[in-house]
Amino acid sequence: MCRSPFVFDSQMKKQEFIKRMREDLSNDVKHNKTSVERIAASFGITDKNTVKEFTELSIVLEARSLAHQDLSVYERYLSIVDLYNKQVTLSHRTSQSMLLQQYSTPAPIGFIAGMFCKVDGDGFYFEPSAGNGLLTIASEAHNFAVNEIDETRNSNLQEQGFFKVYQQDATKAFQFNKSFDAVISNPPFGKCDRVKINEFEFDVLDHVMCIRALDTMKDKGRAALIIGGHTSWDDKGRIQAGKNRTFFAYLNKYYNVLDCINIDGHKLYSRQGTAFNVRLILIDGRKAKPEGYPPLYNPNHDRTVFSFEELYNRVAKYVDTNETSEIKSTSGIEIEAEALALELELMLTEKN
Repeated sequence: MCRSPFVFDSQMKKQEFIKRMREDLSNDVKHNKTSVERIAASFGITDKNTVKEFTELSIVLEARSLAHQDLSVYERYLSIVDLYNKQVTLSHRTSQSMLLQQYSTPAPIGFIAGMFCKVDGDGFYFEPSAGNGLLTIASEAHNFAVNEIDETRNSNLQEQGFFKVYQQDATKAFQFNKSFDAVISNPPFGKCDRVKINEFEFDVLDHVMCIRALDTMKDKGRAALIIGGHTSWDDKGRIQAGKNRTFFAYLNKYYNVLDCINIDGHKLYSRQGTAFNVRLILIDGRKAKPEGYPPLYNPNHDRTVFSFEELYNRVAKYVDTNETSEIKSTSGIEIEAEALALELELMLTEKN
């Protein structure tokens, strides 16, 4: 079947616009929303949401190129941080994006989350709310299966060479349980219909989507999940009662949660069009026996991250970079011992 001249022409203009935006990023040409829309219009692209999505796609492609340079992990990370600082702020919003708090992940967070998940190897990985693919940049696209319900973003994904591109409701169970070596996701934030999973009930969109995503991870797989808001604790050091305590009770019962990092939205997220605070959750495998509780508040550990340097230092201790580093981290044995002590303290607190 022949493609219509109109479709072919539109695709050509899209590729020319993306090429122009990548060149400007590479040459450190500064843009704002108005200048980007003016350039897009010169290629016949006038819908503001489409301009935003194509601009973000150019960032994805440029970031993936930087992520695969023959440099150390830290040097590649710094080059992607530099890219983030040069990119235009993706400030256009639609009623849907505002309703769901639907914002893509900054490229540096996508890269370091991917390195934690070891997606730079020969495994098979899944991104169930992929957007334009920013969370997949640490990997070659053909190693990823991706899912995205939005039409424009799904189309953008289909052009990048992913192994498989799905388009299904990510609040529903996927049909490939325990199939992937790693899962990485930044679902939209918001409310959803109440759903019961095992003995827990949830009505928070990003919580449900994260749980569905984790169902597709192999028992010894890794996951990096980004959810909305910051964790807060009560006067006994427990996560505040409510939706967050329920979610983390579920995660810590069924998975090995290494860290949950509060990330300041103003400092590390604003160029994606929002200053909304988020958390990065790092998971290393499924527990053989479901048990355990969220750890109590630790003032020496549970600190908000305000810079990309801090974020790298926080995540890198869980990443085998094979590099000499000045980072001083707690050993795995010490972390496990600390977690057991906190769990015991929590049990005693509950009894009292």
